[in-house]
Amino acid sequence: MLSSLLSFQQLMDDVKSFFIKFDSLESAAISSMVWIGIAVVLAFVICKFAVKKDKQPLVNKIFAFIALAYAVTSIILFTTIYFMVDVGEESAFVPITYYPLLVFAVIAVASIVALLLKPIKPVKIAAVCSMGAALIAVIVCMIVYYANGDASAWNGVELNMGQNVGLYIGAAAIIAAIVLAAIFIDKDSKPFDSRSLSFAAVCIAMSFALSYVRFFKMPFGGSITFVSTLPLMLYSYMFGIRKGAVAGMILGILQAIQDPWILHPAQFLLDYPVAFAAIGLAGILRNLNALNGKPRLQFSLGAAIAGAARFLSHFVSGALAFGSFGVYAAEDYGIAILANPYFYSFLYQIMYIIPDILIVIVAGILLFSSNNFKKQVDRYIALDSKKQGKAAASTTDGNGENQ
Repeated sequence: MLSSLLSFQQLMDDVKSFFIKFDSLESAAISSMVWIGIAVVLAFVICKFAVKKDKQPLVNKIFAFIALAYAVTSIILFTTIYFMVDVGEESAFVPITYYPLLVFAVIAVASIVALLLKPIKPVKIAAVCSMGAALIAVIVCMIVYYANGDASAWNGVELNMGQNVGLYIGAAAIIAAIVLAAIFIDKDSKPFDSRSLSFAAVCIAMSFALSYVRFFKMPFGGSITFVSTLPLMLYSYMFGIRKGAVAGMILGILQAIQDPWILHPAQFLLDYPVAFAAIGLAGILRNLNALNGKPRLQFSLGAAIAGAARFLSHFVSGALAFGSFGVYAAEDYGIAILANPYFYSFLYQIMYIIPDILIVIVAGILLFSSNNFKKQVDRYIALDSKKQGKAAASTTDGNGENQ
């Protein structure tokens, strides 16, 4: 496992397969979508610098719809290929978990479109309720899948009572920590508006696209990617951890569609929506007074915190749900300590999460080293703060105070 990760030739072959490989339907689709994604990102960046300020709202909406179209195309394309290639060659296809995830993705995209077209309160309520109902349906299907024994049969893993309870407690604890951080650290955050929704759509779509560019893929899920979480982390830095966590949750469910490895309802939460919602913590230090005027340090430390939270989520899942795989790793590599589920999960997670986060931090530092980039980020942060201030003043006036 470790020797494969350190193989430079294998690394280069994997990189090529995502950019210049067209020898099969799957590789051609991946390479094409990667290049299209890069083109969309470049076009968006150019327009943000070149288009006049009064036209920026229109640019936001246009690229939001382009990003949504890109995400929908990716989902349809790779789902079709998944059925044609993976499901056609393997038996490990679970309809009761896969189809509800697809339905959630469709509802999420439709909700974002509706909010962009009509950002009024009834539409916001309908969008939140629809996505909430879809997520509950996903969890219910996961519970049925686990309870009827199919999960154990598919994965060859039997969980005891302690593992079962531990997974639920671990998921609840990490979810509570993220929610509390969002409530108390980002307490001045306001609901999504058209601008924050536009950026969310672009960042989710770009992160989803970049997640297909894998330098290295672990055997049971997880990979080192080409800055796939960077757009989401920048979004959290600009718009706050509440919005970042919500965007991350949606991205996590898209990841579950892309590469489903589901054994247990709480394991699904820990490895997908919760782990990626944790990435939304990257903006946690943006308003820390001690780091004012140091965006590179703010982003780097925030990204490290987000990476640590993601690591914890995957670690709990790995130790309690998949820790028994360590016995086989211990036999294959002749390392007895790998049979310990906690050590196995710790080693497994650090092998891809740490390199993945380091790549993102380096890329973020390079971006924040550009004065033009910093000015654009500061401008949007200032606009967001100004809008929140106006909203707060409007609420105060409406209550008949301080007039």
